Amino acid sequence: MPHSAPVTPPLRRVRLRSALTVCWLAAALAAQPASGGSPTAGRAPGDATHAAMQPRSVMWEAAEMIRLPEPAGLARLVRPQAAAPLVVILPDALGDDGRAEPYVDSLLARGIATLTLGLGEAADAATTPTDPAAAPAAIAPALAWARATGFDAARLGVLGFGLGGRAALAGAEGVPAVALYPGCAVLPDATGPALVLMGEAACPSPPATPLTLRLIPGAGHAWDAPGALWPSPGPALPDPAGGPRLPARADHAVTLLAAEAIADWFEMALAAPATATAPAAGRWNNSR
Repeated sequence: MPHSAPVTPPLRRVRLRSALTVCWLAAALAAQPASGGSPTAGRAPGDATHAAMQPRSVMWEAAEMIRLPEPAGLARLVRPQAAAPLVVILPDALGDDGRAEPYVDSLLARGIATLTLGLGEAADAATTPTDPAAAPAAIAPALAWARATGFDAARLGVLGFGLGGRAALAGAEGVPAVALYPGCAVLPDATGPALVLMGEAACPSPPATPLTLRLIPGAGHAWDAPGALWPSPGPALPDPAGGPRLPARADHAVTLLAAEAIADWFEMALAAPATATAPAAGRWNNSR
């Protein structure tokens, strides 16, 4: 039985948004073809932009620390008080460093729980510098825990950063998956709905892939990594595709808007069956 204990919840941040980035992300994600099973197909870009600007308020439980079977290891659960879908979050190669927080916030605002892996204990005991939670094998125990704990097996998703993004595509077991900057190389196949976001400056010639891939204009690698303050050089992070280390390039506006766009994508992908057949445009009303 996994062990859980309450911890102090993270502070929710006030977010400043760049209108141009909002418009680009909204238009890019809304433009995904319906034939590809995209959760955002059919949305109007203007509606998406307006919805991204709306304040949201969700009652939520105290965060919990969950001990999962290896290689998932120690994880942090944040969930609304009401029944909710769940997104498992995989770290980049060096483990959890806080960059998941804006995404946790945006998902929680839509009533979606998160289980963040890579909190450090497994990495401390590992014989390699790569956090075990950034591997495809970490997904199965996390999803198994979610199903056994009472989360709806039909409303689970996986989000990964860098190397964890590659793992999310490879090991998501058919559930919806999102990969953030998984390296400018051939991507793993995904067996379910998948979205890949990359920075255009870091990957001007992305690999050919059947997955839905969006390049963010002007963004570099790891736009959400802590310690990367533009215009100073950011930390050099392991290349998810196995090449030389890549400099992170922080962009606060891109981080917050990517978090909003991804949360919208998961909101549609993990919609309850009773609402999943509703017209997509109806989910972009002003009441959210």
